[in-house]
Amino acid sequence: MPFQALHATSKDSKLDAMTEQIYGLLHREFDYIRMASTQSKPVSLPRLHAQWRPSIFEWFYKIIDHFLLERGIVAIAMDYVDRFLLTTSFRQLDNASSFKMEGLRDLDKMPVKTYQLVAMSSLYVAMKLHAGNEPGSEAHPWRTKRKTFCINGFVKLSRGQFIAEDVLSMESLILQTLTWKMNPVTVSCFLDSFMDLFPRPKEILRELTRDGARPKPDILAKHRKHLGVAMHVLHELSRYLVELAICVPGLTPYFETDHSGQYMNQIAPSAISYAAILLALDMMSTSAIPQLARQMFVARVTKAQDSLVCALSSLSAIKYLRYDPRDPEVLELKHLILGSFVPSLVLGPLTGQEGPEGSTPTYHPFKVAKSAGMFNMRYFKNDDAPMISSPTSPLDSSMV
Repeated sequence: MPFQALHATSKDSKLDAMTEQIYGLLHREFDYIRMASTQSKPVSLPRLHAQWRPSIFEWFYKIIDHFLLERGIVAIAMDYVDRFLLTTSFRQLDNASSFKMEGLRDLDKMPVKTYQLVAMSSLYVAMKLHAGNEPGSEAHPWRTKRKTFCINGFVKLSRGQFIAEDVLSMESLILQTLTWKMNPVTVSCFLDSFMDLFPRPKEILRELTRDGARPKPDILAKHRKHLGVAMHVLHELSRYLVELAICVPGLTPYFETDHSGQYMNQIAPSAISYAAILLALDMMSTSAIPQLARQMFVARVTKAQDSLVCALSSLSAIKYLRYDPRDPEVLELKHLILGSFVPSLVLGPLTGQEGPEGSTPTYHPFKVAKSAGMFNMRYFKNDDAPMISSPTSPLDSSMV
């Protein structure tokens, strides 16, 4: 049955619209990653890339923060690097010599300088295509994406290793090699779409009071505000965990790594986002995010998956769509993300951030959440105690 038919017969139009958005994202993700699984044999992660990839991520974030741009650009830039290296690993680049890019014909012998140029140029392309060009507010410049860079200013970041012509030549080669497919679906896209499926505070309160006495309006407003803050913290915590996840060494869907599993999307952006949300839910107390809300979220994702499976006939595509909190691959992803989690970088004493003169100081949402008792502090202890099981996404004791 085509998706359009499913969409037309469903009773919940809002949920259908969210499902349709996820449907489109998954299709595009599937198309981008499928090329990696259609080769005669899996391509191993090049040694140089495996060694430098975590450092390149760190450098990307520093550059993005320097230009006050959206941090999701980092995932796009690394997608370019991964796919470019994957393509060069099974297809010779006949035009590589014309750009004087020595080493692109054999990745195992690629000079570090060439690799750095590939990474730098990929970030430059991602910033040009996805950074936006709106001017930021002088008081709050981080609220608006802005593109305040040029090629000459960008190459200065290489500290003399490259000139503008080097970056422009590699940019042209990257665009040709990737056949101008420069709009991958990132973890941030899926994170926002999955979070759209999470019930709103009003829905949660309606379900919680369905069989009981309706509380007084002032109490209801207080609980709604509390849930609203908790939802914001959940979203921000999930986003933080996603950023940790994509920096894990070898966590790429394009190459064969130690983390690769049975299905091609075990470490795809959609799977990473889903696992990050489940882990964030585990880290939130049930007083902040009620168990009912967690169950509603899982049920909605399951409903979205069922509709998508019915709309697709390809067996590989059906295997590609699996959202189960108990899936071993989802559990493994959660463990990988948690392994990069450093509580001291998230929690600490409450400190105000300086704002414009006369404004009220603002506080980091994680620190506010800690003060309000919204966190499951078992996850924020610096010890080796085993993690508790979560009713939303249970952890197998053998994997702890």
